[in-house]
Amino acid sequence: MGRPVDDQRILWELEQRRLVTETLLDYCEHVDRNDPATLVSRVFTEDASFELGSRHAVVGRADLQRMFAKTLAGFSATSHHLSNVRIAFLPSGPGDDRAEATGSVYAWHRTVDGRRVEVWGRYRDRLRLTAEGWRIESRRIAIAGYDGWASAPFELIERLPNPTELPAPTVQRR
Repeated sequence: MGRPVDDQRILWELEQRRLVTETLLDYCEHVDRNDPATLVSRVFTEDASFELGSRHAVVGRADLQRMFAKTLAGFSATSHHLSNVRIAFLPSGPGDDRAEATGSVYAWHRTVDGRRVEVWGRYRDRLRLTAEGWRIESRRIAIAGYDGWASAPFELIERLPNPTELPAPTVQRR
């Protein structure tokens, strides 16, 4: 037999998942619109951190806005696609106002000199429910691969090593 079902909790969690997902999608929209001011106000907490890998982070909305303005100035177009979103609410007392989320990202970029840059990676976020809504308080980017960059400025996604002896499955005819 399963746990007792709390209909109110189920409805609350479904709505919060939708709202968290909207925040994650807002990031993609405002980056692609080249709108750093709206991006940081609608997506990040006042004290948010954005980890660029190698234990380097930009902290706070003012510096995040400057970072996005500088980064996006190098592109004439971008297109960010988010998928495989997973959200977990962290028990923090009444209201459960914290969550963790991961999502896979494919990001296409056209540089101002016409080159194409692509990134396949993962966002790992911590979010907090504020008076403004769900906002990212910490974002870390790791990549699985890239194309068009001499060297991408992000760490690689953690991946287990391949087995030294490859397993051989039994294949049956049917």
